[in-house]
Amino acid sequence: MDNTYYMDLIGRYLSGGITAAEKAELMAWVEENGANRKFFDEMIQLWGMSSQYEDEPFETNVNAAWQNLETRLKDSVAAPAAGARLRRLGQTRILLRYAAAIAALLIAGYWALSRYNTAPGVQMVETRTSAGEQRELSLPDGSRVLLNENTRLAYAEPFEQRLVQLSGEAFFEVEKMNGKPFAIEAEGTTTTVLGTSFNVRAYPQEGQVEVSVSTGKVALQQTGEAENKVLLEPGESGVYSKKEATVQEVSISNADAWKAQRLRFDGASLEEVVQAVERYFHTDIEVATPELLNCHFKGDFVQPENLEVVLEAIAFTMDLQLEQKDGAYLLSGNASRCR
Repeated sequence: MDNTYYMDLIGRYLSGGITAAEKAELMAWVEENGANRKFFDEMIQLWGMSSQYEDEPFETNVNAAWQNLETRLKDSVAAPAAGARLRRLGQTRILLRYAAAIAALLIAGYWALSRYNTAPGVQMVETRTSAGEQRELSLPDGSRVLLNENTRLAYAEPFEQRLVQLSGEAFFEVEKMNGKPFAIEAEGTTTTVLGTSFNVRAYPQEGQVEVSVSTGKVALQQTGEAENKVLLEPGESGVYSKKEATVQEVSISNADAWKAQRLRFDGASLEEVVQAVERYFHTDIEVATPELLNCHFKGDFVQPENLEVVLEAIAFTMDLQLEQKDGAYLLSGNASRCR
């Protein structure tokens, strides 16, 4: 499931904080297809499993919760003799119990935590988009933001710190304000600017955070780690790997294609082309051999709506074969003929 909006609704449903309108929307989504129903049922089962055991509640602090989880799991493994209860439940169920509790905390509580941590008199303003929806908004400092689908943006009002929290993808056009920085916190990263335009992609279910600069200069760093950062200029992109906790400069093709409604390639490698098309159409594309990834393609697709039309054009131009296999598209051919 690639939809943080409905994950949040499930969290609200499980924690009892869902409105009647949200519940109706969630139930309609659940009934759309078997995959949605299966995911919903699994979350209900995990939640029910977590409520069966009389353990002390988790703190409403994400870092403390994770540390609590790690300590308990280590204790369970190191001291099996202390556990008639552990033997009765089984180690797998213990893992699921804590995984479910942490999942519920992260799904239902992440955005709520920011409300509780604000100073008196400060209110959190939140905007979100659902699947297939984009929304443009103006921030109190005059900066403009275009949100991609399944995205949330929150900030404190009054907007004195020029700090926003992002989950999803957005294109920012930041106004300069007497040298006062503007910062975006997203999935373990902090992006800092003075006045510029850039794209940030930070979906919770993806393994990395991407920042691509159109104008001005941007600093991308791991939150709290000033040395782990890159400085990016126009045309440059940076990536933060959640698994490796590293920040580095990389090349990202058509990072803001969702905003421009255009896929433009000027001698890009097939590897870059595939990544851009996958991102734009939310699909999987396989390449038969690694050698093909070094082939290059030149083409321009304005407001592309049909995935197969785009792939057929790429295959024809590069003398490749296109076929659909196991729900994904496969490009194959002779690398020596498409360089």
